[in-house]
Amino acid sequence: MKKNISFFLLISVVTFIGSSLFGFNPKRMPLPIDEGGFFYISTNGSDANPGTETQPFRTINRATRVVMPGDTVLIRAGIYYEDVKPSTSGLPGKYITYKAYGDGEVIIDAQKGKRAGCIEINNQSYLKFVGLTVRGANSYSTWPRAGISITDGAKNIILDNITAYGNYFGVMAYGKNTPVSFITIKNSRTFNPSTKAGNTHYGIFFYKKVYDSSIINNHVAYALPEAQSYGIEIGTEYPGKQANGPRRILITGNEVDHNESQGIHTWNAVGVLISSNSLHDNGATGIQIEDGSENIVIENNVSENNAQKYEYETGTWIHRSKNVLVRGNILRSNKIGLNITSSQRVIVHDNYVYLNNRGAESLVNAAGLIVDNSVFNLSITQNTFYKNGVSGMARGGVNFGSDDKSGKLLPLCNHIRFINNIVSETANNWDLVFFYQYQNGHNLVQDSCSDFVSDYNDFFNIRDLLLSWNGHDFAWLPYLTASRQDAHSLTQDPLFVNPAKYDFHLQPNSPLIARGMILARTIGAGDGNIVNITDAGYFSDGFGIGDGDTVVVGGTEVRIVAIDYIKNTITIDHTITWNTNDAVSFPFSNAAPDIGAGKSN
Repeated sequence: MKKNISFFLLISVVTFIGSSLFGFNPKRMPLPIDEGGFFYISTNGSDANPGTETQPFRTINRATRVVMPGDTVLIRAGIYYEDVKPSTSGLPGKYITYKAYGDGEVIIDAQKGKRAGCIEINNQSYLKFVGLTVRGANSYSTWPRAGISITDGAKNIILDNITAYGNYFGVMAYGKNTPVSFITIKNSRTFNPSTKAGNTHYGIFFYKKVYDSSIINNHVAYALPEAQSYGIEIGTEYPGKQANGPRRILITGNEVDHNESQGIHTWNAVGVLISSNSLHDNGATGIQIEDGSENIVIENNVSENNAQKYEYETGTWIHRSKNVLVRGNILRSNKIGLNITSSQRVIVHDNYVYLNNRGAESLVNAAGLIVDNSVFNLSITQNTFYKNGVSGMARGGVNFGSDDKSGKLLPLCNHIRFINNIVSETANNWDLVFFYQYQNGHNLVQDSCSDFVSDYNDFFNIRDLLLSWNGHDFAWLPYLTASRQDAHSLTQDPLFVNPAKYDFHLQPNSPLIARGMILARTIGAGDGNIVNITDAGYFSDGFGIGDGDTVVVGGTEVRIVAIDYIKNTITIDHTITWNTNDAVSFPFSNAAPDIGAGKSN
């Protein structure tokens, strides 16, 4: 048989922090794949043939019984009515590759549920599938009912340039009893580009014990209008247990749109990096982090035009989750920009949240930010909120506390910081709504959150400012007296460079330049890479899945690699010297930080 040297394999494209802890090495060098033989498949072939280019096999399954590590199976254009079940694994550096020959589309067709799947990978490893279309595995009664299923014990599987549509699940990785690990899905699509036909439920589904896996540069769209039809789902069954959920998952560079419900959804997942994705026109929320999810980083995504079908949906929603970092995102043209409910340790900075004023059903909840009760240790700093809400609606542009009218006294919130933010030209009746709670149909005149600080913000509107505090409405000056908040906050035009084109840089003469608060200070002088500071709660170390925040300590720019929130210490990436009371904040170039987010769009 012919021999060749295949292309190098790149295992990972993004650096994961904490690799030694997790046993996942993101800096692994490319592995050369050893020489292997070629087998050929054609609809005009015969399984009695030797599988050569001139005498190809008829079925892909025939090739699965003869391939060895390092071999490549080249499949000519046509429709293959079979359920491919590889029986031989490759080896490190010797992947077995199944790929399209290059003479047209290769379709593996389950014939509308006649077969359980198109490709079933169970307990196999070091396999690669390239340039294939899988369709028709849509049985509601037969498992696994996925275009491609990767199940118990499978590892080191690469799906590249796959098209999956007309299936119950487009691609599913499922670790029920034995973990499935090191799965890469890249450059693929979960719909038919010609007809926009998608899958009936999830486009990509990582279910239960799926570890150390990546979803990269895919187009995940058109999950059909069935119950819970999500674009990308990373989770367990309902209600499930976190111990049985996915861990250390990378979701980056994907376009996720026109799915019936959520774009990206996590449930009982630990260690998920959601980075640089475009989420738009989904029926519900763009990115939803939900029950039992922990150590999540959401950064540099654009989430827009979601809430196409359901009420109370958002650009990003954090619910019943712990240790979540939201930074550098654009959340625009949803019903709600950012919603945080019943969660612990959420850090939000350098996001642009604007024009959240549309969506399905009523617009009464349109807002830039909603934070309900039962939220603990929340830091919201250096963000820009612009023209959120709808004229005449009773939400604020930014909302803290609960407007629950059930008569129940909800759990209180604790340790919330709202600092160095711009809230500009809110369209709702109120610019801000703070801390009120209903009981028996009446407002409780009490602060329903303890240890709350709002200061060094800029609240600007072309109409008179109106704020609600504990159920009472105030203009700006009476609000300052009643709330004892925002003593250093401003009410001036931010002077954005070009807000009509969403350039929220500050003009050189902006009154917000160098008017922000330095977030923390060093305690004592020293040298080394562990620094004790006044409040570490403003910052993140990436929670073991993403990069830590970049900060300045006494004028020296460093990156945080670990945080002890109890001791208020940060561990940084190199040794420095600092003095007592040195500034610790996100990078700034003047005497103090500017107010608002740090980059234009």
